[in-house]
Amino acid sequence: MDGNGFHVEIELLEKASRNMAELVEGQDNSELSELPGDSQAYGHADLPAALTEFCDRWSVGLDALCDRATRMGYSLGEAAKAYREADQAGADALSTDPGIDVVEPMPMPGMGP
Repeated sequence: MDGNGFHVEIELLEKASRNMAELVEGQDNSELSELPGDSQAYGHADLPAALTEFCDRWSVGLDALCDRATRMGYSLGEAAKAYREADQAGADALSTDPGIDVVEPMPMPGMGP
């Protein structure tokens, strides 16, 4: 869609919206609390506790990022929808050429072709 001083690739907005949804979906199935694993694999008692604390804190941040990504994806999709509707409204308004009667006027009685 083109306008005064802008150009919008509606398909790219739609793709970005889908990509955001896929990104969030991928994170929904991933739990950081499961990352530390077996504490005996670390060799030092403080390491698993530190990693667990880090994962717990980062999980909160990741949830916030996913919430924002969800909202952003929704907004991108709604913007694409609005542009598509505007394009369709323009196409509907111009389903026939409004200048055709000026270029090819209808015959007037008493006048030659």
